[in-house]
Amino acid sequence: MNLNGYEVRDNVLYLRIRIKSEASTPSPFIIIPKLHYDVYLDKCENGKIPCSRVSQDSIYHGEFNWLTIPCPPCNREVELQITLDKELIDKLVSIVKDDKEPAFDVQLSMCPYVTPYVMASVPLPSANANVMIILYSTIRGPIKGNLGDYIVFSSDDIRNILNKIKYVERIKMEVEIKLPETTEGLPEPLIDAIKALKAAFNDINNLDFANAIIKCRGAIEHVTTKPTKREEEKGGEDGKVIKDEVKGAILDRYEDGSDAKKFYTDFLKILEGTSRDIYKMASMFFHPGSNKAKFNPRMADAIYICRQTLGIIDYLVELSRA
Repeated sequence: MNLNGYEVRDNVLYLRIRIKSEASTPSPFIIIPKLHYDVYLDKCENGKIPCSRVSQDSIYHGEFNWLTIPCPPCNREVELQITLDKELIDKLVSIVKDDKEPAFDVQLSMCPYVTPYVMASVPLPSANANVMIILYSTIRGPIKGNLGDYIVFSSDDIRNILNKIKYVERIKMEVEIKLPETTEGLPEPLIDAIKALKAAFNDINNLDFANAIIKCRGAIEHVTTKPTKREEEKGGEDGKVIKDEVKGAILDRYEDGSDAKKFYTDFLKILEGTSRDIYKMASMFFHPGSNKAKFNPRMADAIYICRQTLGIIDYLVELSRA
């Protein structure tokens, strides 16, 4: 079981591994429904073993399905993914700064609920049909890498990974983003929108830009609703309007017929147009009617959408408390 390379896509590190399976009885086919893998982070010094474990807990737990392949013995290249979140990136950078080499120790295990099996095709003597004979199979646990059981990355490897996930942009993003400190007295739609925004900025810090944009779009959905038929004609097919509950929290503060109430009534209509524009921009990153991204958004995309959404929600919060 050897490391054949790696690739970074959508803030996920994919380790290309060739895994060998040994069947207990020879057969032309082997099917292993599901395997689990745990990834542990180690640090090595000058390409020597043993490497020291950074944390006793695994940094990532995943699973993959083994497809039908001719064997035994058989081996297959699979991609094991590791999500590159903020915590892991910080650990990798810290190891490199200490002039050490980050290493991944990958351990395979069987799914406890599905028994791996060998499926052999055997011709019947009196018919053209086949029967299936199920035989047990074994899988080796550790994955062999470029340093014994470890998959070791050089400083250049880490630099390449950081460039692909726009790490420098993430560092620039490490600025304080002020969200409303309290939600006391706010209408429920604004409270839900603030929660969505907090989750969105957390996704940005964890380099999950697509989900950050989804949550910002959700924040707008919390404070808007489907317009009446007349309002829809004015707003177009994307015409969402601010919920009456939010409008009431703002406009009920002013006397009927007052200049202030008339002003904010008209102003909220303009703000509805702005919110529709931001919602439309956020939706452009995804396939129509779904949360599946057309491509991996950049950090700049997520920051822009989230900050524009924050501006709208924060303004509604301030008007509600005025």
